[in-house]
Amino acid sequence: MGTRKSILLLTLLLTLSGCGLVGGDRGPRPRTPMPSQVPTGPVYASVDDVITALGRGGFDCKVTLRNENKFGSDATCEVQHRQTTVYNKISVLSTSRFSRDEVGDSIATGRRAYGQTFVAAGNWFIWVSPSVYAHDMAAALPGSVVLEPLPLKEK
Repeated sequence: MGTRKSILLLTLLLTLSGCGLVGGDRGPRPRTPMPSQVPTGPVYASVDDVITALGRGGFDCKVTLRNENKFGSDATCEVQHRQTTVYNKISVLSTSRFSRDEVGDSIATGRRAYGQTFVAAGNWFIWVSPSVYAHDMAAALPGSVVLEPLPLKEK
């Protein structure tokens, strides 16, 4: 009977440690903070506000995809610029649901894992493709900065 209890206890401990409930810290990975050079504003309520700001900056953004929910909103819009179609994937995160570090974490994932270039400020960011036009998009959006891709992490 002692052997059975020992095997059961060992199996239980291995199962719990595999789930991160005992031994080792397997909690969520720490957030990547918003880069310090990203201004805290402007803060926008929705992608429509960013699209309007792009328009004021001289870029007529044709929306091809839009999504709104309780977490924020996102859209893809196309801009004709220098005989090129520039694709802007805009994300605006709800300030009542997401901290600045959570916004920063979203940006860091795209910059590191996918080599994306972003324009960002406040609670929003835009993945600009082709990335060579990111500085032009940032110039149209006062208060924003360009965030170049991060080097890939070594495994």
